[in-house]
Amino acid sequence: MNYIRLKIHTILSSKFFKFLLIGGFCTLQNIVLLYVLTTVLGWHYLISTIILMITVNTLGFYLNRRFTFKKQGDNFWQDLCKYHTVMLSSSLTVLILMYVLVDLVGIWYLYANLIITGFMTLVNFLMHQKWTFK
Repeated sequence: MNYIRLKIHTILSSKFFKFLLIGGFCTLQNIVLLYVLTTVLGWHYLISTIILMITVNTLGFYLNRRFTFKKQGDNFWQDLCKYHTVMLSSSLTVLILMYVLVDLVGIWYLYANLIITGFMTLVNFLMHQKWTFK
């Protein structure tokens, strides 16, 4: 029983698990804010999306910097620029992969999105660990 507790504790305290939790939290923020800005305030969805990309990614940066990778002190602005670079390149990669998987390969768009999300989550984690918060 202690072995199982130790394994659970190891998983829950891992950087990757914290990264997933923060990603889930940011996804929830994205959905709520998109709804508020677009439906409640009547803003165009593309304007809302641009605002979300900046604000929610910045929130994700702060949370990952502080809690996942436990980096503090110097290089805040440099790290923020790196984080946004990774997230922008990730977004562009998602668009390209969606086109390839849906239009060229013929995979249903929701399945394609799930495949890409799993792949990009791992890529983003590694990029942030090896480059952004190095």
